[in-house]
Amino acid sequence: MLGLAVMGAVLYTLFQKSAPAFGLFVSMGAAVLVLWKISAAAQTVLSGLTKLEQRAGGDAFSCLLRCTGIILLADYAHSLCEEAGAESLAWCTALAGRVLVLAAAWPLLEEIGQKIGSIAG
Repeated sequence: MLGLAVMGAVLYTLFQKSAPAFGLFVSMGAAVLVLWKISAAAQTVLSGLTKLEQRAGGDAFSCLLRCTGIILLADYAHSLCEEAGAESLAWCTALAGRVLVLAAAWPLLEEIGQKIGSIAG
């Protein structure tokens, strides 16, 4: 899968100057193939999330999902900013994502801290 992505990137770079439209089609085709290849892994993740929801309970699981969503969106925004050449904005986006994840996970971290405190003494 990674070889396919690298090969698509190399072909995109080669065709970018001579035939930009063909380079775009090669890039999009490689992206579709990579996404198709990871579909089985995505199904495994979804079944694992279902099992985790049953074991973890509602609040902990919703916290985990919020944090996961924030991480994915912040990483995507960070990558877009980097590709656009806005390095300082990319850095700020990554920092904002980390702060938002910490804020979303804070109630769960407090609960864990309270349980450790009650066990310790």
